[in-house]
Amino acid sequence: MRLVYRSVELMTMDLAGAIIRRGNEALCIDVVSSYNCSHRLYTHNHPGHVPDAINGTYYSPFGGNVVKPGDGFTVGSFSVRAVNAYNITKLRNGTPIHPRGFGVGYLVNVDGITIYHMGDTDLIEDLTQLRNVKVDILLIPIGGVTVMTPEEAADAVMLLRPKIAVPIHFSDRRQFVKFRDIAQPYTQVILTRELTTSKHNLFF
Repeated sequence: MRLVYRSVELMTMDLAGAIIRRGNEALCIDVVSSYNCSHRLYTHNHPGHVPDAINGTYYSPFGGNVVKPGDGFTVGSFSVRAVNAYNITKLRNGTPIHPRGFGVGYLVNVDGITIYHMGDTDLIEDLTQLRNVKVDILLIPIGGVTVMTPEEAADAVMLLRPKIAVPIHFSDRRQFVKFRDIAQPYTQVILTRELTTSKHNLFF
C-alpha cells in the first residue's frame, strides 16, 4: 500500500526501509531490496539496513558521501538533515548496540512536507531538540531489542506529535497493536508493511 500525502508517496519495505516519491524522483532510506532509487541514504552499517554491495552515489555515516548529525544537504528536490540516532538502554555485553556517532536519522523536507526517519534509536534526549519541528510523517522503530519498545516509541510520538506515524523495524503484530493503542490518541498510526501488496492507496 502507498501512503499518499499531498505531493509525495511513501512506501516501506525491508526491515526499516522507506521510499519517498515525488513525481518520478525517489529518495530511498535503508532500502536493501532492488528498487529504482534516484537517491540513496543509509542510517548505519548493519545487516538489514544496507545491501551487500552499494552501487552508485549514496549518503551515510559510514561511507559514500559521509554525513554526521547536524549536516544538511540537498539531493534533487529533497532537503535533508542528519540527526542523532543511538542507544542508551539497548546493550550488548554492556555496550550500546548503536553507540552515539555510529548512525543517524534523517529529516527530509520536500514541498513543505517533513518526513522524519528516526533510524535505529532509543528514546533519547536529543529528541527534545526536535519538538518544535512540524513532522508530517514519522517513520518510527518500535521492535525493541535494538531500538525503542512500543511503549518508548509511543512516548516519542507524544513528544514529537507527528500528523502520521508509520511503525518500522518490528516483526510481531502485537508490537504494532501495543504501539497503536498507546500512540493513536496523539497521532494517526498507519501500518503499511502488511498492506504493501494491496492496490489501495491512502490519501491525506
